[in-house]
Amino acid sequence: MVSYCDIATLWQVSVGGEVDANLPISSLDELPPTHVARRNFKNSFLHRCLSCFRRGFLVIKAAVLNRLPLPQGGFFPEPWPSLTPQMNVFQITLSTA
Repeated sequence: MVSYCDIATLWQVSVGGEVDANLPISSLDELPPTHVARRNFKNSFLHRCLSCFRRGFLVIKAAVLNRLPLPQGGFFPEPWPSLTPQMNVFQITLSTA
């Protein structure tokens, strides 16, 4: 049985995921070539600062506080891979100790 809490969680994650997908990757292009952020960015990796759940909560809360229409999220599944990886059983060898 699905509860209201499950539906609310799914809504928050879907809204947060939609917002996260539409965020720009980086704003380094707007900085001058000698800016310190460019040097620090080379050795770092991209990571998500906010989870989709938290971002969805903040977006929904901002819409309520600003009396805007509530955002609608959606899940769009990716297509199933056409080829599944197959393992050749004859390549597996057991080592004896």
